Amino acid sequence: MPYSVNDRRWIRNQVHSKLIGREIIIHDSVESTNDLAKEMVAGWDREGTVILADSQTHGKGRSGRSWYSEKDVGIYLSILVKPTLPPDQVPQITLVAGVALVHTINEFSQARAFLKWPNDILLNEKKVAGILTENYHEDGHSGVIIGIGINVNHARFPIELQHIATSIAMENGGSFERLPLIPALLTHLDREYRSFLEDGLASVVQQWSLNSHMFGMYIALTQGDQTFTGSAIKLDEQGRLVVLLDSGEERAFDSGEVTFQG
Repeated sequence: MPYSVNDRRWIRNQVHSKLIGREIIIHDSVESTNDLAKEMVAGWDREGTVILADSQTHGKGRSGRSWYSEKDVGIYLSILVKPTLPPDQVPQITLVAGVALVHTINEFSQARAFLKWPNDILLNEKKVAGILTENYHEDGHSGVIIGIGINVNHARFPIELQHIATSIAMENGGSFERLPLIPALLTHLDREYRSFLEDGLASVVQQWSLNSHMFGMYIALTQGDQTFTGSAIKLDEQGRLVVLLDSGEERAFDSGEVTFQG
């Protein structure tokens, strides 16, 4: 069932944070929580505000794809932050959110979740959660929108997603109370985000790497109309994915779509 005012109050009381989750706005159904957050960039000074929806009609994924947002079963939210960062460091926030998200899922899931660069969380090699970070500017105002979707109690997916998507419930053999995941996520994200702003990316890269099993795997990485193949080696100090290409060259990628090649 949709979130209630009491649910919002309970979530806020359970969040242990200094910034993220100080304000929580709930909706039954929206087109996109990220798009709602963008509308708030110019006129809202409550950094850390969370927009939480029971469902989305046009949920957004990376590269213009959609995020399947069935009502009552998933977590779909966006957080508005306003960091003072050079533009080339803003994508690192995706890695920060990934660390918080994988820790949250692993608190509740017996099957262990792993990170896939740059923005996916996998359970049994299928996507259970994703992150869409958008750097948004309007009328001299700017903000970073962290969009997060988690498949919690989905029992099925559209045919085109069945081979790549899963849910926490499907991989653990039973349904979950989704409400406790929300304050856990916001608490983790608040801690990781503030640590990142104060201390930089080194700890994030270390935690990210400890929660990924993609290093050593043979991958294809697509950027635009180019595809590169090779073995994923590590994240560098900037959070870029270092790949040993088939040519023998080591190359660091700051973006791209990764697929495992067996």
